[in-house]
Amino acid sequence: VGANIGMTFGNDGEKIEGDGTDLTIASSNLLNLSATTDVVIPTNVGLHFTDANEKIESDGTDLTINSGADINLTATSDVNIPANVGITFGNDAEKIEGDGTDLTITGNIINLSPTADVVIPNDKGIQFGGASEKIEGDGTDLTISANNLNIDAAADLVINVDGGDVT
Repeated sequence: VGANIGMTFGNDGEKIEGDGTDLTIASSNLLNLSATTDVVIPTNVGLHFTDANEKIESDGTDLTINSGADINLTATSDVNIPANVGITFGNDAEKIEGDGTDLTITGNIINLSPTADVVIPNDKGIQFGGASEKIEGDGTDLTISANNLNIDAAADLVINVDGGDVT
């Protein structure tokens, strides 16, 4: 098709323009693209879904999806987040940082259901509320500053003799 010549299918609502304007397909059916190699999007050109609010930009800016439905990522291997890049949930207050800083979650309840031991490295601990309630991974105290301490053991509770006094 020569420059400034177009192809129209059915009506002007479905057309390919030879002057560099839009490929317009007005169809309520599916549009299937079966590529045998990568589909290349030139630099500074993007894909828009429905409107400009749902898009993938090839200029290095955001993948933006405004959807009321779930967004499912099904990876066949690891999803790699580069160093110094993080994942933010909702706002900067809930995030996982790729630079080795904190996992920060500001929610009501955080449920952790491991299938094996949760390993805390040596010299690392778990703090509850503040530094006054903690379990240290370096062999120091379990410190609990609360009204009651309830221990419901399914078997004997063993206290080492050399562990000091129990009151």
